[in-house]
Amino acid sequence: MNVMRIAEFSWALMEPEEGEYEFEWLHDIVEELHRHGIDVILGTPTATPPIWMATKYPEIFVTDEDGERKGHGARRNCRYTSKVYQKKSIEICEAMAKEFGRKPGIIAWQTDNEFGLSQDFSAETQALWHEWLQEKYNSIDNLNTIWSLNLWSQKYQEFNQIPIPKSNIWHHPSLRLDWVKFSEDQLIKYQDLQLTAIRKYSDLPITHDGMPGQQIDYPRLFKDLDFATTNVYHSFQVFNRVQGNYDRLRGYKKGMHWLFETAPNYSGGGPKGNTWFIHQPKGAMRAAIWMNYAMGGQGSLFWLWRQQPAGQEMPHGAVLSAWGKPAANYADLKQLGKEISTFSNVLMDHPVAKAEVALIYDHNNDKALRIEEMSNGIRYYQTWTEYFYRPVCDAFIHRDVISFNNNLEGYKVLFLPLSPVLPEDFKVKLKNWVEAGGTLILGPMTGYRDENFTANTDYALGDLEPWMGIAVESRLPIDPFAKNDDASLEIIFNTDFDIEPGIADLWSEALASAKGKVVAKYLTGMQDELPAIIENDVARGKVVMLGSFPGKEGIRQLLIHYCGEKGIEPMASGDSDILMVPREINDDQYYFIINLENEPKNLILPIYDWFDELNAVSGDSPQIVLSPYDVMLIRESY
Repeated sequence: MNVMRIAEFSWALMEPEEGEYEFEWLHDIVEELHRHGIDVILGTPTATPPIWMATKYPEIFVTDEDGERKGHGARRNCRYTSKVYQKKSIEICEAMAKEFGRKPGIIAWQTDNEFGLSQDFSAETQALWHEWLQEKYNSIDNLNTIWSLNLWSQKYQEFNQIPIPKSNIWHHPSLRLDWVKFSEDQLIKYQDLQLTAIRKYSDLPITHDGMPGQQIDYPRLFKDLDFATTNVYHSFQVFNRVQGNYDRLRGYKKGMHWLFETAPNYSGGGPKGNTWFIHQPKGAMRAAIWMNYAMGGQGSLFWLWRQQPAGQEMPHGAVLSAWGKPAANYADLKQLGKEISTFSNVLMDHPVAKAEVALIYDHNNDKALRIEEMSNGIRYYQTWTEYFYRPVCDAFIHRDVISFNNNLEGYKVLFLPLSPVLPEDFKVKLKNWVEAGGTLILGPMTGYRDENFTANTDYALGDLEPWMGIAVESRLPIDPFAKNDDASLEIIFNTDFDIEPGIADLWSEALASAKGKVVAKYLTGMQDELPAIIENDVARGKVVMLGSFPGKEGIRQLLIHYCGEKGIEPMASGDSDILMVPREINDDQYYFIINLENEPKNLILPIYDWFDELNAVSGDSPQIVLSPYDVMLIRESY
């Protein structure tokens, strides 16, 4: 272990009284770690202001929708819009940067801790909210028109009449989405203040520790940061969901990412002092950490080294117990450290191979689907991963996960599901990319709302339909609790595709195209015999429109088919939930292979003679039987 993240909750120690800084204790720690070859990443302590600030400036805390102001004693209780909190945050960041910006042993900075979108109802935030709306819509009449506020007599006369949405009122969806976007803007402005303060006195790289499944638009939050990180506290039962987080981090184009927090054995805390078993089966923790490195990670940090002797997270697992004894899996941790050290050059010098296939993950559509589910019970992070990402992985197709901001150049196939709102500039970029030769697999549940979160009224998908040559004729919801009992939800594929029938899910759009080819139809029900999936050539490219979700196996086989048309073949074949990552090392083809589940798996490689560098094992058959949580680094033998 050669890196420590420290000081992110230590404001009271750094500034025990207003304007009086004490850093000697922190210098001592940094210097002691440095003497033992351990580098330090310093966190700004702004998530936990000291008691003197809470007493003197109580207005820094969030006000809830009932008008009650939060107070001292927890973390992340302050509001990003408070001028006082902003000023004090700048001051402590500048003081730290002056003191430690060039100190040997410190390698990077971290802003705050696990930012979240705070719901603040203070007068100061309300004033900024109204200014934000006025700047976006220019006039109240324009807002009323765009949101169609004659409905339910919601029309406003002035911007200062527009409320902050409350949980006990069924507010307009455009209002609710704008409020979340406004809150995100305030958060990013707040982080920008910290970045400016630190960079006055330090040129070390800066990051923030994000969290999976958040509404926060991480491509925006990380835009001015120097590298990307995530904190992963997922149980071993959903390692197959964790995998997508590392593809997303790589897609931020910040270089190799870091795993900034994960439990070395189990997790615990929360208001009830619960515990959650994170890395329970034998070998699971090793597989989890290797997953990060295999997919491009540069570092993995455990939370935490030694259990806290007091406080809110005493139940949390650690490398050492509160009484100083090694954890039950201490030997596994030592083995893992030795392996990572041995293969450090391979990991650092040979990045993950560039993909020709990309999926889009978008946090703003996570925001949208929390406001208007359309498919009851949908959750963007979980549904995107299970329904769309996993089938691509289980097809053993190497892929990137990107955002709307990424350059599409170099990709041959783009999969864009579960995105009700598409930015106007991205639509232009998408059209040009398809016409230049790309294959777009669009939907389901994509493009049916505009950027103001209102319905399209010219075409179901707005200005996408004319150039795609595929139209939505009708749209019906699907009840997720009844789908298995409703024969009308079956999807039958064209015999050219050799795909078994599937049960439609999420929703069902009946499609039409003057020149396109029908890939699949619905069977029985109100959309009997109507097209469910259509492909259509567009200039030198192609659009494949999914009117519904045809099942994971249907998605998997469709991706293999359309990737094959572009000359992209699967890396292997075999059971589901196997991670396979290609790397090129000294002109040799390497593959990291990890079994993500607690059961044996079968994998068939495209090579016969191979050598497993990690475990020093060779093979002369393309078929490999993976033990639970096996980790391999395979290269072809010559």
